[in-house]
Amino acid sequence: MMKKVLWAGACLALAAGSQSVVLAETANQEEGAYRIGEIVVAAASESVVEQAGTVYRVTAEQIRKQNAKNLDQALELVPGLVVREGAEGTPRIDIRGFRTRHVQLFINGIPVKSSYDGQFDPTRIPAEIISEIKVTSGGGSVLYGAGGNGGAIDIITKLGTAEGLHGLVGGEVGEGGSYTGKGGVWGSGGKLDFYAHASVQNRDEFLLSDDFVPVNVDAEDGGDRENSDREQKNLFGNLSYNLNDDNTLGFTLSRFDGENGKPPATNYDPSDPFAKKTSYERIDDSSNTLLQAAFSHDSSSPLDIRGWAYYSLTSEEENGYDDDSYSSQRKNGSFFQDSDTETFGVSTQVRYAVNDFSGATLAASAENESWEAEGFEIDKDGNPGDLASDHDLQTYSVALEYENQLADGLGIVAGYGHHFNERDEGSDNDFSYVVGATYDVSEATQLRVNHARKIRFPSVKQLYGKDGNEDLETEVTYHYEAGISQKMWTAGTLDVTGFIIDAEDFIEKIDTGGKDQNVNFQELSLAGVEANLTLTPLEKLMIRLGISYLDTEDQSEGSAREELQYRPEWKLSVDGSYTLDCGFSVYGSVLHARDQYYYDSKQEQKGELDDFTLVNLKLSQDFQTTGIEVYVAVDNLFDEDYEESYGLPQPGRMVYGGLEYRF
Repeated sequence: MMKKVLWAGACLALAAGSQSVVLAETANQEEGAYRIGEIVVAAASESVVEQAGTVYRVTAEQIRKQNAKNLDQALELVPGLVVREGAEGTPRIDIRGFRTRHVQLFINGIPVKSSYDGQFDPTRIPAEIISEIKVTSGGGSVLYGAGGNGGAIDIITKLGTAEGLHGLVGGEVGEGGSYTGKGGVWGSGGKLDFYAHASVQNRDEFLLSDDFVPVNVDAEDGGDRENSDREQKNLFGNLSYNLNDDNTLGFTLSRFDGENGKPPATNYDPSDPFAKKTSYERIDDSSNTLLQAAFSHDSSSPLDIRGWAYYSLTSEEENGYDDDSYSSQRKNGSFFQDSDTETFGVSTQVRYAVNDFSGATLAASAENESWEAEGFEIDKDGNPGDLASDHDLQTYSVALEYENQLADGLGIVAGYGHHFNERDEGSDNDFSYVVGATYDVSEATQLRVNHARKIRFPSVKQLYGKDGNEDLETEVTYHYEAGISQKMWTAGTLDVTGFIIDAEDFIEKIDTGGKDQNVNFQELSLAGVEANLTLTPLEKLMIRLGISYLDTEDQSEGSAREELQYRPEWKLSVDGSYTLDCGFSVYGSVLHARDQYYYDSKQEQKGELDDFTLVNLKLSQDFQTTGIEVYVAVDNLFDEDYEESYGLPQPGRMVYGGLEYRF
């Protein structure tokens, strides 16, 4: 309890300690953006490779209107992207039907993932530090390196760029014993720009819908969700220092500490072919430290150079218990694991601008990932088996990308990347490429087309885990897409994209003569359409509509599956906000998902999840010149009882409110 109090005090002191300064003329002074580590940049406002592909942008203003606390909430409404919580109790982010391990995540150019399974936990990234999120769906720039068969998420964090000292302090309380405290300061003076933020978040449990009907009361009897607590503390800071007009240094520091439960499956029944056995697991301690140093040379000459070095260490203690007392570890399957994931790497980009409309970028990167674990797992005889593991992977990439904005509204891009993977024993290499074009039919209409090849190397878990196979090769995807962007007469834009993706040699666990083993087996086909409409008919009125359709097929030899598991065929999102002159604002969102399927362990029988619709509402009052804003909000307004994975019910109605003061 004392640690919680100290962390909350740090959040408040970080902002309150600067109260002696005079209030800024604009109470809601917006922060700037730290762009030294941005992966894809261009001389113009948007690169050709991003125009030719599909890139969705989420701004700090949109995040604030949504009242998103962490990255997963900030991305919920992006077309073609699904935030889904499964058995791990952690939200996973899927893009165009590809799982989290096929999605790259970067913070200021730093890759964020577990060395063990290639996944990441989006709840660990507080939304408050984000200036902009770029979501590249499908085939994108080769500058992102190996991975990202589904897409890439590039987070650009905030940076103080306004003269003087600015800050915020805020708090929020809600149902389920939830509370948030946050504070930050940022500013600019002379050659130095800086941003610092601290926050603490806590949830004792989330509430199930009143319509939830218990199936196995020993696992879940309704009301407060069993083992759904979550606690985390975040510190974040970055700064940039201008050595002169051409050269800039940048530094980033991030720290996370937390723990969380993994809510158990609620419907175990031996006669149900789809139900999973109830397990009682927790992450009892987790921490991450991330460091980055960056350099940028950006002059009036044709040559620009950027580079950064980074280090990340994640430590985690995970436990599997005998029962819902979460205290004993004596039965078959119970376990303890203490693991360290360590990553360090360097990345550099050299861009040569032929003129204002064309240029080439050469990128090179090197990264070492290590996974070290110790612990035990109880076998069927009640004896502890050793879980010790120690492995390293090295990945090297080099890429060249050229783009040209030609006359008559035609833009072209071509890029090639080659990637090398070194393992404990053996190595592998493969290539990626992208070609694309845009054509401006008029000032209001742009056509685009894109084709790419993406590859992903296997993870430590796939190579050396329980079902590991050291002979695994790369997973490959081929992307084909075309789209149109149309500016609307009502001060808005409409984007429509159609795509086809063929996936080859995807890794799947199969029976190889009496033994389950990971092999390059799956052949998948995915196709769909995404549409995104944004309207601002009035200065203070915003409306967005997103529609996604996804058709999936498992074309692997002998597969009986018609559709892939837990990929919604349809996703519909609508959100909007309106602000009165007095500072009162209304924000609402609707998210609908339908046609999701799942299979039994033998992949022979198919079930379907119920369709669901979620409505969120937020009312806020900005007291303008005072810098104070208060709000009240409701998530899942109509208390929908829904699941994103079979047997794992999600939160019902949750009411909360808060206050924020900016100076």
